[in-house]
Amino acid sequence: MLNSIYETRTRLKEGYHISLTIPREEYTVIYGNNICDKNASEIINNYLQHRDDDGQAFDIKIYDHEASNMIEIEARLNYLKNEHTDYETYH
Repeated sequence: MLNSIYETRTRLKEGYHISLTIPREEYTVIYGNNICDKNASEIINNYLQHRDDDGQAFDIKIYDHEASNMIEIEARLNYLKNEHTDYETYH
């Protein structure tokens, strides 16, 4: 699923806004129809780890776009002093 994600980022005054768009079919293979914040947090943290991105995601929201068959996850990313993020502590 991580290779099927379309990412967009916007630079903010402090950190970034990130949006991940996932085909519904890819999402439901793993999570079924359970579209919730817990799964969104897991996905974004796995995605950041997969990309070796040290950003810390917060204010995570998930949206179900039924008309386009897409799931969208939005979050803000914070980079604290460029410290390495241990994603295992954020699940």
